[in-house]
Amino acid sequence: MCSKFVVLLTFLFLFILLTPLTALTATALAEGTLEGKKILMVIAQQDFRDEELFEPKEVFEGAGASVFVAAPRKETATGMLGGKVQPDFAISDVNASEFDAVVVVGGSGSPKYLWDDTQLRNLVRDAYEDGKVVAAICLSPVVLARAGILKGKSATVFPSSDAVAELKKGGAIYKDESVVIAGRIVTGRDPASAEAFADAIASLLRGEEPKQTPQPTQQPSSPKPAGFELFATVLSAAVASLLTTRHLITRRRTKRVK
Repeated sequence: MCSKFVVLLTFLFLFILLTPLTALTATALAEGTLEGKKILMVIAQQDFRDEELFEPKEVFEGAGASVFVAAPRKETATGMLGGKVQPDFAISDVNASEFDAVVVVGGSGSPKYLWDDTQLRNLVRDAYEDGKVVAAICLSPVVLARAGILKGKSATVFPSSDAVAELKKGGAIYKDESVVIAGRIVTGRDPASAEAFADAIASLLRGEEPKQTPQPTQQPSSPKPAGFELFATVLSAAVASLLTTRHLITRRRTKRVK
């Protein structure tokens, strides 16, 4: 009888383990991919925010998009946390018409290297007028404001007084939210917003309606895998049942011996 329970427990374990994977695969197929899409990510030469480059880049490439990086110069760029990147292009060599989206990464280097870059402003403006998705996160929504594409539109930015003032000066309606979508423009507030920011851009590129996802500044804890709670419940019940059965068998054998 104990063997039967072990077999049943093994079957339940495999069923519950494989079911979430099947569901996730079906969901991914339903959502579609970014195959054939080209995304340009623009970073500061020094002190770009590592998470705001690498996390969205992983999301985009994981969905099948081709991601390219541009910086003021085609020299190795360094992030605030020490990440090193070899840009594919200098900003001056980029043609907006070659990309489906232009994403400007933030970080403390943004005011120094990106805010006053007139070629970057032209690139952003050309991309927007061309019907592309345009996005910026952290301190870099200021670039969009200075390019003149945020007038009358809701947007967010890292909540420093200078950045917020620049956004309002450019005619934007400032929102202290994690991610703000205004038509084809996506803005993100901070590094904790990087994943939601990337998801919103990906949704627009797939032709879907992105979700507005206001979040607290505190980064949420990591979610448990799909099916985890159900598996834990069933496993606990199965183990309890197995132990009870073994206990009853032991008692019966003891009575027979007596």
